Amino acid sequence: NLDVPGGNIQANEPGILSLGKFVRADLIPSKRKEMIHAHHGTIPKLMTVPPAFFRKAVLEDIPYPVGAAYVQCANPLLAYANSRQTYDALMKLDFLAVSDIFMTPTAALADVVLPAATHFEFNDIGHYGLGHGYILARPKVVEPPAKCWPDIKILNEIGKSMTSAEYWYDNWEELLDSVTAPAGFSYCQFVEKGYLKGKDQFRKYEAKGFKTPTGKVELSLSQSKKIMVAAVPQFDGYPEPEDPEYPLVLTSAKSRYYLHSSYRWLEKLRKKQPQAQALIHPDTATEYGISENDEFIIETPSGRITQFASLTNTIHPKVIYAAYGWWFPEEKTEDLYGWDRSNFNMLTSTEKLGREFGTPNLKGINCRIQRK
Repeated sequence: NLDVPGGNIQANEPGILSLGKFVRADLIPSKRKEMIHAHHGTIPKLMTVPPAFFRKAVLEDIPYPVGAAYVQCANPLLAYANSRQTYDALMKLDFLAVSDIFMTPTAALADVVLPAATHFEFNDIGHYGLGHGYILARPKVVEPPAKCWPDIKILNEIGKSMTSAEYWYDNWEELLDSVTAPAGFSYCQFVEKGYLKGKDQFRKYEAKGFKTPTGKVELSLSQSKKIMVAAVPQFDGYPEPEDPEYPLVLTSAKSRYYLHSSYRWLEKLRKKQPQAQALIHPDTATEYGISENDEFIIETPSGRITQFASLTNTIHPKVIYAAYGWWFPEEKTEDLYGWDRSNFNMLTSTEKLGREFGTPNLKGINCRIQRK
């Protein structure tokens, strides 16, 4: 199944600017060792900071203080585990700026909100840096409103104001040409073609081996001792021990009508699913006096929320499937659009994190319910 037609392939890129050169990683060779998560012992090549470690830096100055943040393409007040702690961290910041296409609970907390252009309103390159072996032309369809900028333009201008202008572009769209130039195309020529694809080449391991220290498929991690992780995955039992005070098991399911915490403001989608619906087995609902569409309380040791019952016999009677990403754009800005009422991450904890990636447990959480 590895590197064969129809299998899990290691695709060749189409001769474009590599992602490493694009982000100028050469200018910050030691940055990975200085990033927040390095203090917590995550795997060496992790280049993003897990949210729990960001919050620890803000709230406790560990490993160093963080006083400002810029948020784009995200709604951390809803999306990050332990939403209450996220709220505390964002409130403690000296300065918070958010770029978004809509006023979200996170944006409502910000000192500055920058209106962003939608993906229909700027020229872009699809699938760049994802290792898929191809990139897609995504030319803009309409002009954005005058004050709405693409995220990449905002970053380019912030970069010029904070560091030497030589590292940035006079016009942000020049970077599109820089990506396609090594393949012999300007961005406009790329748009005419529609896509660029790397050469199909299979079974490359026969000549070069795999991209592992041993050159082989490693079912047991050869560098496990070096990076201090288990050589093979281990099952350490259920995420939480059984607790008679919280006899049910909580997990979450994303809605087919929304993307993460986005688009609750779209009327057509809200008509499809107007409220946060939690799946519950009919036998369990009967036991707790809950009927279809009843609002009921879901509680864990971390917090409590309310959602509306959707009865189904497709889940185990002990399991509650809560909806994820819910807030209410129709409500007041000063109340942060009801961010904590039905927000699944009010129920999650970051007390126990996976050391390798700093990940919290989001499934198999002890919970209890009652009719509101």
